[in-house]
Amino acid sequence: MIRHIFMCTIKDGVSDEVVEKKMAEMRAMKDSVPEIEAITVARNLGWAGPDNIVTMLVDLKDKVAFEALMASKAHTEVAAKADEAFRTDNFVLAQIEF
Repeated sequence: MIRHIFMCTIKDGVSDEVVEKKMAEMRAMKDSVPEIEAITVARNLGWAGPDNIVTMLVDLKDKVAFEALMASKAHTEVAAKADEAFRTDNFVLAQIEF
């Protein structure tokens, strides 16, 4: 299994309502991307590190599934609107095998 990890910083002044909407859009990718085994999207609690970070964890079977996610219409649409709530100059992305 592969876990795709995505972290982004919320722009200053963006309301909690907008952040929640964006996180819901990210979670909804599971409804149209069959390669997604599981998805978790949440805001950092701020216990260690900043509280203005949203993290998405996506579990996928393999690299082929990852590539299908990245090429999917759902992912493309979510990514195209990311700048409505998130800084796009400091995304953190990682893929790990577990």
